[in-house]
Amino acid sequence: MLKFFGRGSAFTKSHNSAYFYADDALILIDCPMSSFHVLLEKGITQKQIYVLVTHTHGDHVGGIPMLIHCARYMADAHVTVIAPTAEVAADLKYLIDRLEGCDPAAYTILTADQLDREWFIGTVPVHHAPSLEGRCFGFRLRISGTDVLYTGDTAELEPFLPYLHSGAYLYTEAACFDSGVHLYIDRVLPELKRLTEAGVHVCLMHLDDEAKMAEKIRDTAISFAPLG
Repeated sequence: MLKFFGRGSAFTKSHNSAYFYADDALILIDCPMSSFHVLLEKGITQKQIYVLVTHTHGDHVGGIPMLIHCARYMADAHVTVIAPTAEVAADLKYLIDRLEGCDPAAYTILTADQLDREWFIGTVPVHHAPSLEGRCFGFRLRISGTDVLYTGDTAELEPFLPYLHSGAYLYTEAACFDSGVHLYIDRVLPELKRLTEAGVHVCLMHLDDEAKMAEKIRDTAISFAPLG
């Protein structure tokens, strides 16, 4: 299903960002600067790049303007940025256009309800940071016929539960530090175990302490989101 350029939280060296390929395009979920550096090293070969934005914290959108610059001037590619709402689209346009001065011909901003692709089902609103209330989302995807749920940054798992079933994939953030704005592993672990027992593939991402998290999920069917 998804692979990750990085699966770390904000105060790690490699920030959380997933990707997959469809329609001869590269689809990214968020693009921090650390993921842009990986893409630059790997080389951009797709002419169409989509970036699905969960929310506008810097460790999720910091690399988008540089990706647009690089796609325009080094790869002759076009970047389509997918904002969950019109409000978030306006914030992103200010960042990309006004602050970073990206070439308007190099990118397009769409809202999620304007995206018509087989692999995109819709958004899932979540509560994350109070300062971004109403502007944080997860995603429902269908990749190669499989239902994929991606939480983004969230303090609650409940909005995703109605969409989960045996065979589905859940990519969920999990934290060892109880901050109140992320899913604290000690509270959510029983539910994640129950989901795996029901046949859901549970993959952890946005990790603040991988070594400690590995201990927490030892002897369970829960895994880390795959790097690649």
